[in-house]
Amino acid sequence: MKESRYFLETNYKLVAKQRTSGKYQNFNELFNNCKPGSVLLEATPDYLYSNTAADKIKSEIPGCKIIFILREPVSRLESWYRFALLNGLIKQQTSFEDYIGQQKNYQDDAPQHLRSLEQGRYSGYLEYYFQLFGKDNIHVCFYEDLVADSKKFCAAICDFTGINNRYFDNYNFKIYNKTVAARNVGAHLLFRKFKRTVRPAVKLLPDGLRKRLKLAGYNLEKTYSNINTDKTDPSVELNNEMKSFLEEYYNPSNKHLEKLTGLALPWKY
Repeated sequence: MKESRYFLETNYKLVAKQRTSGKYQNFNELFNNCKPGSVLLEATPDYLYSNTAADKIKSEIPGCKIIFILREPVSRLESWYRFALLNGLIKQQTSFEDYIGQQKNYQDDAPQHLRSLEQGRYSGYLEYYFQLFGKDNIHVCFYEDLVADSKKFCAAICDFTGINNRYFDNYNFKIYNKTVAARNVGAHLLFRKFKRTVRPAVKLLPDGLRKRLKLAGYNLEKTYSNINTDKTDPSVELNNEMKSFLEEYYNPSNKHLEKLTGLALPWKY
């Protein structure tokens, strides 16, 4: 399971069946199908933004190691903007600057897609994790390094977690689930709902049949993507005033992040 959201608080903005269904009594039950001695991993990005999640992780799996993959904040903001457009979270005529402007007066009860400006100030959130788990149990790395040298990036994570990094010697690194613009947002949402409905049922099928259906699903999604992808990207150009605002907004956090982690950031303003 990629994103269980198991440790997020009940009233957190993201829904989590694994947290609210009552089916799972503890974190390890999410991995009932794993062999004894396996390294257990799951990825829920929003744990970073929740002190409650940090406390729960520390209480339930105190010996765990935590990996944070951070991205240059403005690029992450742009990615969120494209995702929000694609999924109908903001109006299609919303410009990138308008999207940023909507978030300048941040509110704690803001929906998830209108928290991306604030959540790019990573150091304020990371500090609590460092205090709670200690620097030796936290690995901070950067999306830009993943793009530059995927094999080296993954090998470093393997070394940190105790996994044999030879797995990646002949690995074919490619992009999955790339966010693109849709010609018809309604059709995209229907297709996404269809995938989410079918996926749990497919997991119950025998391995051989599941692999064949997975291949068929891949071909179906490729066909759909060719039909409904808008080749013209929305403009993400920023005027000088907005660029200056973002630089002033993120610079203090970036400097704090370097001091906190002891790492040089791969981005500079």
